[in-house]
Amino acid sequence: MSEKKSGWFEKADHVIVTIFKGLSQLSCAFLIGIMIVAFFNVLGEKIFHHGIPMSTELITYFHVPVVFCAVSYVTMDPGHTRIDLLSSRLPAGLQKVILIIGDLIGCGICVFVAYQGILRMNLAIERHTRSSTTGAGFHIWPFILIFVIGFILLSISFLWHIVRLCHDRGDRPKPTGFVEGEEGAPAPANEEGVES
Repeated sequence: MSEKKSGWFEKADHVIVTIFKGLSQLSCAFLIGIMIVAFFNVLGEKIFHHGIPMSTELITYFHVPVVFCAVSYVTMDPGHTRIDLLSSRLPAGLQKVILIIGDLIGCGICVFVAYQGILRMNLAIERHTRSSTTGAGFHIWPFILIFVIGFILLSISFLWHIVRLCHDRGDRPKPTGFVEGEEGAPAPANEEGVES
């Protein structure tokens, strides 16, 4: 019975981590886009005295997917995003309770911010529709949409961390981006628990 439970959990965990990891790789693509736009904009300004139109807006708003497509994957390992100087001295059960409360608070904040983002996105769409420069204006709502999706994914990340804690996965799961045997992956432990 326990093997069956472990099986579904591992499969679900693998799917969620794979999705979040794919989004983090997408954020790298946007980062490359920032560098390309900045490079050709400077090149155009220096050589042809004419840069890329709205390059400043593109570079500014491309930072939105760079951050929010990757943040959910980073928070899957809470060791990257938490300072536990005080809570680490508490009993293990109390540590888990504190972590669950913190995750619930974080999830609530993310849902609230995402909801406010949806309101702002609708407002941006309405303003752009009413604008006299609709044909040539810069569309900001897609970046607000990415902002909203990022906070929704972050809330899912908080919830899934609670599932991991309740499933006795442990507070600090092994790095999900590594496969055993890959370069940079932790060395397997021997029977005494010492890395070989």
